[in-house]
Amino acid sequence: MHEDGKADPMPPEVSQSPEGPFWETPEKYGSAEALSSMGTIAAPLLGGFSLAAMVQTLTLTPGSARWPDAALLLFLLAATLFIATVQAMFWARQYQASPAEIKVWWPDSEDRVRLSMLRAEQARHTRGFRTWSDRARRAYGAALLCLLAGLTVLAVPADSRGHVPVLRWAAVGIGVLAFLAEALWTMGSFRTTRWKWAARLLTPDDIGYNGEVSPGGNEPPSRA
Repeated sequence: MHEDGKADPMPPEVSQSPEGPFWETPEKYGSAEALSSMGTIAAPLLGGFSLAAMVQTLTLTPGSARWPDAALLLFLLAATLFIATVQAMFWARQYQASPAEIKVWWPDSEDRVRLSMLRAEQARHTRGFRTWSDRARRAYGAALLCLLAGLTVLAVPADSRGHVPVLRWAAVGIGVLAFLAEALWTMGSFRTTRWKWAARLLTPDDIGYNGEVSPGGNEPPSRA
């Protein structure tokens, strides 16, 4: 209320649709671009590194590492899974299209019957993209774990009974910590009930579990 006794004007009401968005929406609006970068940049780069590490492991002299064969196997698994990531994202990109792009392809998209058909097609494509991108994420997470495990195994000294430099064991410890951190990160990226506690570690405080902003500390609004 103002000093002259007049009440403050009411804030404008925000128009909200009780039925939710017309089109199928992603959980995170930038997820498609992030996953595309994972499948076209990160996975090929790390896959090539894994193959190079595997070849380099074959050239190790006896006594350089304790378990070179185990490291070789892990590097090969990592390279294979990185290739699977690229393949899965290739399939996922076939389903990636925004509502604006779909409507451009259909000049009569404003027709009610046609719009209903396009809405159903967009929903199917969104589910297809989600299915294949989830497979790519799983393959990528498993590949990273194999790569970190291979590097850690390769760092273990061949003979721990004699004098081993402290930095060698420090490298092993860092590898173990990196493996555990990546495992936690991978579990948290999949928002299932079992790993809900891990997902919260990757979510900002002002964002709800399903990606909605929680105003005033209240429960986040539903996307439905």
